[in-house]
Amino acid sequence: MIIVSIDNHAQTRSVWTLQDTAAYLFKIVFLGEGAVGKTSLVGRFVYDSFEGDYLATIGTDIHLKMVQVDDILVKLVIWDIAGQDGFAQLRKAYYMNASGAFLVFDTSRADTIERVDNWIKALYDVTGEIPLIICENKADLESVISQAVKDEVTKKHGVKMIKTSAKEDTNVEEAFQEMTREILERARKKSKKTM
Repeated sequence: MIIVSIDNHAQTRSVWTLQDTAAYLFKIVFLGEGAVGKTSLVGRFVYDSFEGDYLATIGTDIHLKMVQVDDILVKLVIWDIAGQDGFAQLRKAYYMNASGAFLVFDTSRADTIERVDNWIKALYDVTGEIPLIICENKADLESVISQAVKDEVTKKHGVKMIKTSAKEDTNVEEAFQEMTREILERARKKSKKTM
């Protein structure tokens, strides 16, 4: 398998095979209610594709993607976890050893932001505080959630919120780049402390 990365700033293209050695390996988990677009975001990032038909994720799907951050090659292991309540017990095992997380809500469904506190608590109970980005997904649709509610969530948890649309490929690459940079920065700080 060949993986291609395009650096938008330098307009350069890099090609790797899976045999290439990554400097870092990070596990990223996706969380949030069912049907908010977690699988679509992963599909857009990893395969540059969008499937319009909704199929619920059963359990978890795992994907690999090599990412270039500045001069460092990073391998991401992306866990797309089912959002339905029936999978709540399994999620704890899936969160183990996660380096970062995306919490996704659907901007066109107010109920999908209501349990953000529960999702974050369940994650942090297993992982401790790890880099977390909230994705306000389906930004191509009209939002039914007030800016005040969104601001309250980001302020309360001290996290970034990025507007994304897997359908229109809005900010998907940017969200993953931001996440990878945050995890990388944390990993570098940790390795300096242990020296």
